[in-house]
Amino acid sequence: MVRVPSPALSAAVLSGLAVLFMGVLLSGCSGQASAASPSAVSGDTPVRVRLAPVVVEEVTRPIRASGALAGKQEVRLSTKVGGVVQTVAIDEGQKARRGQVLAALDLSEIGPQVAQAREAREKAARDLERVKKLHADQVATLAQLQDATTGYEVADAAWRAASFNQRQATVVAPSDGRILKRMVEPGEVVSPGQPLFLFASTEGGWVVRVGLADRDVVRVKEGDAAEVTLDAYPGRAFRARVSEVASAATPGVGTAEVELALELGRPGGDGQGGSEAPPRLLSGLSAKAVVTPSERQSVRLVPVEALLEGDGEVASVFTLAEDGRTARRQRVRVAFLSAGDGRAALSEGPGAGARVITEGVAFLRDGQSVTVVEASSGGATSRR
Repeated sequence: MVRVPSPALSAAVLSGLAVLFMGVLLSGCSGQASAASPSAVSGDTPVRVRLAPVVVEEVTRPIRASGALAGKQEVRLSTKVGGVVQTVAIDEGQKARRGQVLAALDLSEIGPQVAQAREAREKAARDLERVKKLHADQVATLAQLQDATTGYEVADAAWRAASFNQRQATVVAPSDGRILKRMVEPGEVVSPGQPLFLFASTEGGWVVRVGLADRDVVRVKEGDAAEVTLDAYPGRAFRARVSEVASAATPGVGTAEVELALELGRPGGDGQGGSEAPPRLLSGLSAKAVVTPSERQSVRLVPVEALLEGDGEVASVFTLAEDGRTARRQRVRVAFLSAGDGRAALSEGPGAGARVITEGVAFLRDGQSVTVVEASSGGATSRR
């Protein structure tokens, strides 16, 4: 048998279900409202920020490059004539003194040529003296005297050429220096002009040769200051000066070579006040250089903290609008970063007098309301 609920009970059940349904519905609506409230509040609540002025200054933009250490005077030593190498008197890496014999060819072929030229010269000299006496006695004609004079001059020139070739068969050190590379052994047959040694003179000092892009090389002049660091001596800096600037770009590379002369002989030239021992330098050591051009340029300086979303040279900053309560986003172009004082130099961006936001940048959007926080001696004060 089926029991039919009373009308009062049915009304009570229906009323309870209605109340439960409304509670669930209101709970869902309140959840949606609470989820949306942070975004609504973030759009209306001002963000606390700090400002810094845009400063326009005349500065020098440093140029960074890498290169290799080399002797100022590096030459390939060779002989003018070919022949068989008889002796090699020095090894690779050894020091050499000016005039020291480094290698010599066998003179078995060159020696007789010099002797033959000497004998021919002496015979021509005797013939000239005899013709001079005969011409004085009016026995020889003027033409005969002129022919004898010409014969002597030709023989003398041949003797001097043979003597010169004989001297060039010996390789000597042109100055004090070091053998960087030895490319010959005794008994080898060498051709005229074939390099036998790579020689670095210590009298010309040490240089670092770097390749600069066209936009950088036009700002560099001879005499500009530079600082060089070597991978072989980490943490040690060497003073240098621009000694040469190429007038043409290197074919196939597109960069121009700039030569930096190290000032090792000056006090503090090693960047340590001269307290450390002179470094042992080798040709080919990897080097990094920072050149400071004497030319100055006007740039706009802002703290690095103000930059946002940098992509190469392009970035953004937020500036304070004229109403003093709104942040405006502006695109800028970064010329370089100054590691010494933590500022960025802008070639394009807000002008002098503008104020950029340095703190709270990550929470801003274009048109965002802001509250400027200023530091004071008694603590932090705020102004809308």
